[in-house]
Amino acid sequence: MLNALPRNSPQKWSKIVDSRGNNVIPFVITGIYDQHELRIIYDAMHRLEQNTCIRFRKRSNERDYIDIQNQASEGCYTSVGRLSGRNIVMLEANDIATCIEPDIVIHELFHTIGLWHEHMRYDRDNYITVHYKNINPMYQSQFDKVSKFEAETYGIPYDYTSVMHYAETAFAIKGKISMETKDPAYQKVIGHHRDASVNDYKKICMIYGCSKCIGASFNIDELVMGITPIPITKAPIQPLLPLYKRKHKECYDVFPPFCYSLSQNNILDCNFLGNDYCCSSCASQRPIYGSDTIRFSINSN
Repeated sequence: MLNALPRNSPQKWSKIVDSRGNNVIPFVITGIYDQHELRIIYDAMHRLEQNTCIRFRKRSNERDYIDIQNQASEGCYTSVGRLSGRNIVMLEANDIATCIEPDIVIHELFHTIGLWHEHMRYDRDNYITVHYKNINPMYQSQFDKVSKFEAETYGIPYDYTSVMHYAETAFAIKGKISMETKDPAYQKVIGHHRDASVNDYKKICMIYGCSKCIGASFNIDELVMGITPIPITKAPIQPLLPLYKRKHKECYDVFPPFCYSLSQNNILDCNFLGNDYCCSSCASQRPIYGSDTIRFSINSN
């Protein structure tokens, strides 16, 4: 559980390098998406290509590749870094729920390229307080941190604006917060950004040793030695899209098959969906681990 893959990690996508020194990630999209959803996926890839030395190329016969899938009740998830063979990037999208939002797609792509969640950094206690008393014990592993001997932060400061940071209420019991920022100005910032921050992109550039990053020359050796400072960026808060809300106070499932399937697959987060959509299923919910399901948007067509 690293904040970012080390430069010498075997899980880097570094097996294929193009003529310009860019690291190539072969991909296929086997999930069924409409044109708007495909545009969001390709736009996320394009932003990564414009700001790092990562390049996405449609797979021919490469052994290692990412497969972007759309399966009902699976939510949003992927592995961190390159695994041998097919690497699934699950981005569910249907009339009930969708992962196809700009921040969610780029969040999952950052995972597969090599980033873990920002709030898992070993130094996070200097920047946030995790209120474990407000978190169901089954979910507390979501807030594990790793030691500085295991993690690579590349000297990049803790970033409240990171697209890899969860929001203040992630996995919290109703009416409580799971995380509190030491700087109150950022309390409503964490987990609310629609795009990656400058420092998110810089971590990718550090992992892969990019010679150009965010449109400028990039010397990783100077950055590591502290010659070139890495700024903390302050992007404006982007409003979250409105979610459909249950109109009745009775405890029932608004979408029974969907709620049941999420529950059976251990990906039903009752802190996020329970009160409005899956109240009945949450009564017998099983614990979930390591899921990005809490980033779902609910469609209300």
